[in-house]
Amino acid sequence: MSSWRNLTSGLRALFHKDEVEQEMDEELRGFLDAAVKEKMRSGMSQDEALRAARLEMGSLDGVKEEIRSSGWESILETLWRDIRYGARQLRRNPGFTAVAVITLALGIGATTAIFTVVNAVLLRPLPYPHPEELVYVQEILGSYGLSPFVSNKEFAAWRNQSRTLGPIAAYMDFTANLTGGGEPELIICGMATTSFFSILGVRPVVGRLFLPEEDRPGGPPVVILSEALWKNRYGGDPSVVGRGVTVDGKVYTVVGVLPATFVIPDEFKIPHALWVPVAESETGTGPFRIVRVIGRLKPGMSVAASRTELDTILQPTVRKGRKISVVLSPWQEQITEKSRPSLLLFLGAVGLLLLIACVNVANLLLSRAATRQKEIAVRLTVGAGRARIVRQLLTESALLALLGGLIGLALAHWGKDLLVTFMSPNLPGLEPIGLDYRVLGFSLALALVTGFAFGLAPAFQASRVSLNEVLKEAGRSGAELRSGMLFRNLLVISETALAMVLLVGAGLLFRSFLRVLGIDLGFKSEHTLCLTIDLTLSKYPAPKDQARFFQQVIEGVKSLEGVQSVGGSGMPPLGSRSGVVTGLAVEGRSEEIPSASFATISPDYFRTMRIPLKQGREFADSDRDGSPSVAIVNESFARRYFPNELCLGRRVSSWVHKKDWLTIVGVVGDVRDKVEKEPNPEIFLPYLQDGEPSMTLFVHTAGNPRLWEGAVRRQVASIDKDQPPHHFATLEQLQAASHTPRRVNLLLLSAFAGLGLILAAVGIYGVVSYSVSQRTHEIGVRMALGAGQREIFKLAVGQGLYLALIGAGVGLAASLAITRLLQTMLFGIKPTDPATFIAVGLLLSGVALLACYLPARRATKVDPMVALRYE
Repeated sequence: MSSWRNLTSGLRALFHKDEVEQEMDEELRGFLDAAVKEKMRSGMSQDEALRAARLEMGSLDGVKEEIRSSGWESILETLWRDIRYGARQLRRNPGFTAVAVITLALGIGATTAIFTVVNAVLLRPLPYPHPEELVYVQEILGSYGLSPFVSNKEFAAWRNQSRTLGPIAAYMDFTANLTGGGEPELIICGMATTSFFSILGVRPVVGRLFLPEEDRPGGPPVVILSEALWKNRYGGDPSVVGRGVTVDGKVYTVVGVLPATFVIPDEFKIPHALWVPVAESETGTGPFRIVRVIGRLKPGMSVAASRTELDTILQPTVRKGRKISVVLSPWQEQITEKSRPSLLLFLGAVGLLLLIACVNVANLLLSRAATRQKEIAVRLTVGAGRARIVRQLLTESALLALLGGLIGLALAHWGKDLLVTFMSPNLPGLEPIGLDYRVLGFSLALALVTGFAFGLAPAFQASRVSLNEVLKEAGRSGAELRSGMLFRNLLVISETALAMVLLVGAGLLFRSFLRVLGIDLGFKSEHTLCLTIDLTLSKYPAPKDQARFFQQVIEGVKSLEGVQSVGGSGMPPLGSRSGVVTGLAVEGRSEEIPSASFATISPDYFRTMRIPLKQGREFADSDRDGSPSVAIVNESFARRYFPNELCLGRRVSSWVHKKDWLTIVGVVGDVRDKVEKEPNPEIFLPYLQDGEPSMTLFVHTAGNPRLWEGAVRRQVASIDKDQPPHHFATLEQLQAASHTPRRVNLLLLSAFAGLGLILAAVGIYGVVSYSVSQRTHEIGVRMALGAGQREIFKLAVGQGLYLALIGAGVGLAASLAITRLLQTMLFGIKPTDPATFIAVGLLLSGVALLACYLPARRATKVDPMVALRYE
């Protein structure tokens, strides 16, 4: 029979069953009549011929069943019968069904939710044409380490000389004050070369992108708005194209509007309000003009070959004595580099949680199979094969898994946004995260795999019944008690071990977090308000103008009642800005200082932040323009670069004023910008000498610092209303925010570990409870022979604790190997921290004891007379 005919006949048998059955009956009757007539022609009577023909043909029902089973459609019919029978069985046991489905829904839902984030961050390609060709260029600056920025000069050399990269583009962000057409507001702006938007395949929703002549020094000042700014400030009016907007006091002509879908998916998650050409932007003071660089590999070019070429082009531009090298990586890999470890950790954690859920459901299925032994024995007796029984039980397991998967998918859809919001500090900026076809396929596959995983072993166990024992009226399930309980115990041991691994991981992160909280950052954060002001450079172009403005603001805020001191820094701790200077000369030495962080500060900065002065003096109001250039360094600077000598009075070269020297007049305590990093050598300059276009002010108050926010705003507006302060927060809030990524990791893994512990406790409770019910007769005998309640209690509790301790031991061994993956997330402790392992072991033992208590207490209440009659 041809495949097409086989398919059509099968479909006809499925959807026109009565008609096919009637035709089959007619054919078989016709065949029987023909056989009878043939035998009658050979001399038999009609009755003899009919009897002989029926003996040769066999039972008509048997023949029809054989014909039905020969087609592929019979498999579907059998499966459909199994599904209907399984659904009826689940409806008859609503309590069992609800517990199993909820357990699976929690495991599958958590796994699907985490996979949704993993898919969006690690698996989904960047939303640009041919994203696999995009690369990101960084540099290693000697001992300072990796820098995501390069200088304009280096970018220009690569753009002009590279043969491995096709288009190459630069972009950067900066803050500016937007005035006119509404209240002044600080916005985050982007600057980009013309090639930047073409590399990313961006199309404007209104207007056009930059032209090449607009991205040249002296080109016309133009700007492209983001869709958010276009709608919020200009009402989405298309006629805004061609109009002027004032950014930092300079008028730019709007040439286009970018779509809302355009986003730079990096770790900084910067919402750029508008974009200007690189040639028209200001990116700092003095010679510090830096950009981020991306490029697109030419066909056939590798990342390694391009890195080698860019490094070769770079070296002639590097000043003698400096060590700089190029790092080139796929852009997507660079974007997800920091979030990858934690996401993979969470995916592994929910995988363990799902395994615990599967083990729990397998335990439930074993208990249910024990109550269905007579049903299974009867089916085996009347001719059902063991494979048929296993298939039926696996169908029921698959139904449970699909129900759990559907509810889990709903939970994942409902909880996804909450999870993304919670995890956002650890995620790069991306397009909206949704349930796409990968997630739906993953959820379906997960449901089917888990159904097979937790249903297979109980199905095989249930199909191996002793017919003689089970069908005896007085027969107890002794065989199940021996072999079934052994398998059940193994399941409890495995889920306890899995819970142990999760608890150890959460415990290590908790201990690490406590160490982080205990680290002295080098300053005091109580009663301190923070705010930032970014000056309009066209209005305050000179350092002395900037210094005069901030001096007025500081004096005005200091005069407010309740304000105890005010300090300011251009590169504050816990902030997003940082500065590094390299190649500083030391008077009287031939070797240079390779690198140091730097910050421009106000005279009262150290007193306001309560940073201790170790040697020398602080800056004074007399350290201003026209006075000798001075500097203060931190202890790390003094230890590293002046290890065996006094650094006070020594002079280092100035990178702000060429041919000038900075005299070190003080040494202060170290301040940690990040907890996990040791303090960098740092050098401080007085802002009255060097100016600062952007400064974060710290206002130390007598009470709740947020109460002074309005007064500070009014004070700044009284000096210049077009320089709005922004990012108001308390220093305690900033300090707490610096711990957010670690807190997110801790809370999420702790939630998984807690749920795993609950499921493990439920598993231990179920095994001990089932064992007590199975051993009721034995308990009655023991009590009749004189055993007291204490002995019975110890018997029941001992079984559960024994399993829990074995599981804890297995989990301990697994944790020693697995928790090494947490090394990069820990601070101050080792992955083999003994205190954590001991505490988790005690916690698990305590929970196991609690899980054993209720069934053990029930065992002590058994009436011996009732138990001796128990069957």
